[in-house]
Amino acid sequence: MNTNIETFTPFRPVFYILLGFLIVTLIMALIPKSKESKINMVSILSISVTHIVIASALLVIENQLLDMFDLKGDSISFYTYLAVLVLSVLNPVVYYFRNKQKRRGSYQFR
Repeated sequence: MNTNIETFTPFRPVFYILLGFLIVTLIMALIPKSKESKINMVSILSISVTHIVIASALLVIENQLLDMFDLKGDSISFYTYLAVLVLSVLNPVVYYFRNKQKRRGSYQFR
């Protein structure tokens, strides 16, 4: 049994960059939308979807390299991938509820 298995960590900084960009996007999604705002739901959705695709591709490639070279996986990269997934789903939801249009002229009949 080989106990000297190395851990594969070269993709860890890429996951950190993706996570950092999604945190910045979350902060921008929390700011109420103004008329001069360049951020809309389409941009938040496109950022989230592209980050999910990039992070998933990185995880698949990392696993293929691990199998190819008989290396040990990195749990921190996996947890960072999960954080990217959570933030990618959370960003559009936060933006939608934070910038929901208020209905004008709605009447309540009692």
